Amino acid sequence: MAGFGRTGKMFAFENFGVKPDIVSFAKGVTCGYVQLGGVAVSKKIAEYFDDNVLQCGLTYSGHPLACAAGVACLNYYKDNNILDNVNKSGKVLGEILEELKTKHKCVGDVRCIGLFSAIELVKDKDTREALVPYGGDKLGVMGGIIGKLKAKKFMTYSHENMILICPPLIITPEQLREEMVKVDEVLTEVDATL
Repeated sequence: MAGFGRTGKMFAFENFGVKPDIVSFAKGVTCGYVQLGGVAVSKKIAEYFDDNVLQCGLTYSGHPLACAAGVACLNYYKDNNILDNVNKSGKVLGEILEELKTKHKCVGDVRCIGLFSAIELVKDKDTREALVPYGGDKLGVMGGIIGKLKAKKFMTYSHENMILICPPLIITPEQLREEMVKVDEVLTEVDATL
């Protein structure tokens, strides 16, 4: 869900002061163009293998095309200041989401870190009763809401009673403000049903 840079840091765990011994990553390292995965380990873990060789290999390990795609993607992040943009645009997204939370009675809460966010929809703002019961919507109400957003050319998806807002990492604050008007309009329609 939170590929490279999505939360404003290359890895989401970096936002929380966590220092893992093992980190795995895949899909996003090449933007999905070529299959590639990787594992990064702490010095402590790496040193174990100095004396304990791990005898394994796979047919496509280290494929040159996949590795080249991975390096190209990582260079693009760096050369185009993607993390700076995510942090700048993410701040704007967070502000917009807080405005929507204040404005709309159907919004129980919002969560945002970088460009990874969610709008929690509720029937009652005071009790925070979910707009749809956990596991009980089967894309009925939420599918309708997402359908209205898609009709406005706003591509997103839902999970239970949440609308996930995860725009492209290259979106500008201006584009974000323009697009989030569509979310505001659909939330106004949802408010009218409560």
